[in-house]
Amino acid sequence: MQFGAKKDVALPQQVFFDRMADFQMFERVAIQRGVDVIRRGSIASADGLKWDCTFKYRRRVRKASVRLSEFSAPDNMVFSVTNPALDIKLEITFTALSKTQTRFQVSAILKPKTLTARLLVQSMK
Repeated sequence: MQFGAKKDVALPQQVFFDRMADFQMFERVAIQRGVDVIRRGSIASADGLKWDCTFKYRRRVRKASVRLSEFSAPDNMVFSVTNPALDIKLEITFTALSKTQTRFQVSAILKPKTLTARLLVQSMK
């Protein structure tokens, strides 16, 4: 199943991309919300940047592995998220509309691996 959204932002493309690529800020926000985050690798390494996340959702401990699979500044970022029940590909695209305007487009492709995950994805339709 695929989801998408887009938004125009009043910032230059490079400035907005730099803000969205501030992964340490997103890590801090996740930690403040109760997620255990372990960063592995770096953008420069061959394996890329990865995060192992553990969090509670609906009274159960869940684990997810997030990998930055594509990083093309200042145009796009692609993340691959895997956990035992669901695979997600998250693509974020930045398009310069003018010197001070940027279109921010997000698309997510969800691929359930279990029956429970299929029911969850179906309920999102």
